[in-house]
Amino acid sequence: MVVENATVLINETLNQTVQPALPAPIDYAIHTAAPRISELILAPLNSPEMLWTLAPMMIALVLMQIYFGRNKDKALGWNTAFGNSIALIFISVSLLRSVYISSGDISIKGFLHAAVAFNDLRIIIIVLLAMYSILLSMISFFHWLPERLAFFMMNSIPINVTAYVVIVLVNSDIPLDRHTLFAGVVIFLVVYAVAMIFRSIIPQSLESRVHLLESRKHMLDSNAKRFRDLARLAGGSHRRDRLESRSVRFQKRSDEIDERIKALKREL
Repeated sequence: MVVENATVLINETLNQTVQPALPAPIDYAIHTAAPRISELILAPLNSPEMLWTLAPMMIALVLMQIYFGRNKDKALGWNTAFGNSIALIFISVSLLRSVYISSGDISIKGFLHAAVAFNDLRIIIIVLLAMYSILLSMISFFHWLPERLAFFMMNSIPINVTAYVVIVLVNSDIPLDRHTLFAGVVIFLVVYAVAMIFRSIIPQSLESRVHLLESRKHMLDSNAKRFRDLARLAGGSHRRDRLESRSVRFQKRSDEIDERIKALKREL
């Protein structure tokens, strides 16, 4: 008994001395962030009904990475970005339907009253998702943001990760707080990094390689022509020679790429 009490006392003393010694970010990552990330990831296993909604999303996400990995010359367009944002609206409606069914209230009027009064946190989360999806759809429809930023926000990875987190929150007891938001950001960064690595190891199609090389050749030809024109208008011979030399270098690289393009086309 004395030994057991002594062991308990030693463990409590070590916990009190070691834990404060940990830096705050590391302590937060170990004791708060990591458990919340684990809860978000493992939640579908505890509630298998979520898998009926999540499985198609995950399959579509993987297929999109395969497509863009094989066709590296392709890029997201405004039409695809608009479609992705609209998909979040459909998910919001589907989640609202599942909440209505699970509430057991057969009266639409009663359910709508609860929704308007925001008596259910799940409804608040769904409304926030719907508002976010409407904002994204307006951004893509009116082209309010630069393409690079808009396409990053509305490609399949952030859209699917956002939908995943919201679906888990609506169908589980995980609270919506700053720890959950931080965990969602970490999950997004991990999924994004894995997707980029996955894309890079997928063999690129010959057509895609040809298109990329043709784009590069077009840029080199434009630069070669620009420096030729500048050399023609240059006043001093030293400046003219320097500009002509740069034009020749660009043209030489363009000719090398042209040979590679011809070789690839012979394989098609």
